[in-house]
Amino acid sequence: DGGPAAADLWLQAMEKILGAIRCPEEEMVTLATYQLLGDAEYWWGNTSLLMEAAYEEFTWENFKRKFLAKYF
Repeated sequence: DGGPAAADLWLQAMEKILGAIRCPEEEMVTLATYQLLGDAEYWWGNTSLLMEAAYEEFTWENFKRKFLAKYF
């Protein structure tokens, strides 16, 4: 199921995995968002288009800020 607790666990798991594989900062968003499914995948598709239109950088911090704003 979804909700804030599930979103928090997902984000923690992604950070753990990305750290373990020493993922470069510039690849973190791409690799993490590849794991999104269902409503979250749809949300990211729209959010990334809006970010691109606003010339926002696809940094991990920007992704986390938007993800947390959506799910908390």
